[in-house]
Amino acid sequence: MKKKSAGFTLAEVLVAVVVIVIALVPLITVLGQGVKRGKDPQKITVANFLAQDLMEEIMCKKFDEDPTNPDTTVNLGPDSGETRSGNPTTRNYDDVDDYDGYTETPPKEVDGTVMTDYTGYTRSVVVDYVSETNLDLVSTAITRFKRVSVTVSWTSGGVAQSVVLRALKGNY
Repeated sequence: MKKKSAGFTLAEVLVAVVVIVIALVPLITVLGQGVKRGKDPQKITVANFLAQDLMEEIMCKKFDEDPTNPDTTVNLGPDSGETRSGNPTTRNYDDVDDYDGYTETPPKEVDGTVMTDYTGYTRSVVVDYVSETNLDLVSTAITRFKRVSVTVSWTSGGVAQSVVLRALKGNY
């Protein structure tokens, strides 16, 4: 009687290789997408930093030109001749709503210096009056609250992405 050898036949080995290859293709595809997206968390962190940087600058400003005698118009934005950038004697954004409509690409320091490490990012600001009873509701009338929204946007892999940071400024 002949003893059977303890091994695999060529056909069994080929079937095993085909099964492994079929299983690996989706796994490699998923890993490849993960590597492509691996930089997204870094870009989101940078965008959050850029949004926070501008938000802190804005929130240090007064509620209005003269908080004891606020504007009588709902028009927001810089007053005639006001500018954010420049030397301390020429830059004069002095209240929160001066930043309404402000956009910069690439981001800049308050003195106008371009932040060279952040090309590809855009920062923009929207300031709205909000309802005193519902802070999520934009108001068409003057209220004691302004909502500041700083948006930082960029393109990654051909897809537009953005981070939005919001804060409230009250007039008390």
